[in-house]
Amino acid sequence: MTAPAPLTGIKVLDFSRLFAGPYATMTLADLGADVIKVESPGGDEARHFGPPFLGGEGMNFMALNRHKRSITLDMKKPGAVEIAHRLAAAADVVIENFRPGVADSLGVGYEALSKDNPGLIYCSINGFGEDGSYASRPALDIVLQAMGGVMDRQGRHGRPELLVVTIADTYAAALAVQSILAALIARGRDGVGQRVEVTLFEALIAAQGYRIISPADHVMLPGFDDTCPNGPFQTGDGAWLVIGIASDKSWHGLCEALDIPEIADAGRFATNPSRVAHRDELLSLLDEQFLKQTHSEILDRLEQAGVPSGPVRTVEEVMTDQHVLERGTIIELDHARAGRIRTLGSVLHLSRTPTSTGAAAPIHGEHGTEVLTELGYSDAEIEAFAIAGVLRLAKDQTQ
Repeated sequence: MTAPAPLTGIKVLDFSRLFAGPYATMTLADLGADVIKVESPGGDEARHFGPPFLGGEGMNFMALNRHKRSITLDMKKPGAVEIAHRLAAAADVVIENFRPGVADSLGVGYEALSKDNPGLIYCSINGFGEDGSYASRPALDIVLQAMGGVMDRQGRHGRPELLVVTIADTYAAALAVQSILAALIARGRDGVGQRVEVTLFEALIAAQGYRIISPADHVMLPGFDDTCPNGPFQTGDGAWLVIGIASDKSWHGLCEALDIPEIADAGRFATNPSRVAHRDELLSLLDEQFLKQTHSEILDRLEQAGVPSGPVRTVEEVMTDQHVLERGTIIELDHARAGRIRTLGSVLHLSRTPTSTGAAAPIHGEHGTEVLTELGYSDAEIEAFAIAGVLRLAKDQTQ
């Protein structure tokens, strides 16, 4: 028997834009929260990233903003601040990713909003934190990866390379969700809210947690390539696959699958440290063996031998992968302008209180009238806000 989603009844006011904040609030929405996304008259910047676009909408925006309601406020106008305060008074969670100090200047900082709502959980996501030497630095992904050691590592200590996955944003989103859920649990004990801060820079460092270990008197990190073989290999038909050998059992299975059982216990290859020490010789030998078989043949043999392995795929191939579709990792939704789209589903699996994925990303300002009506504003007041430029209404959502 199923029950309502875990965060059913929780209201989230979302001032965030771009990536980390929207990803976090989409996760909260999947967990059952009612998320109201507050956008500027120009909209979340991600709405305009492209081409390509889907139905005139930025694809990055659509990917991270499903299951939300959108209201458009010009926060530079006094009437908008009044609306924001009324929204916050009815909210359980506020999340923003302005530069440090901007939320306060707009009148929607923690101190201002928590006065009327002492139980409010207020989450700020920023680049480097509100204090410290880097507080005022801009925090684009490429800058974070450079300063966080990722580009050097990705480039193997040669020319720095950018990791294409924005780990700082995605992991910061996860940390924000964790922190918010923890704060909600704490509020359940004493009824008091709090401010939560998550930084992209610290998220990027935390994502490398398995490498952040060293003697205290000098910096010495774990080995850069401390397992072997562990990487990509090309097969006889030109396709690529990867293997990861982390145990003696897997090593012996690999040797059997490649028809070279005689090297499994050879002194220079018998243990992982010895394989690491003779890496170049071993990889050259394995390259030759992989080229003797087709992609499908060797993958079948590796699977039968219990060797951790898999094909190297494009993201386009992942979008149509049978396993991915069967588990609802990728879903299809109908969008008012783009039609039928394929997008990320929920990757949280709760047996008794399941998540839901809701509707596609909203049109800019789509729910303005609906949200303000719920707050008790009259039709005349809503129209006056629209005329004054405080509120932008999306009256025709399909054009």
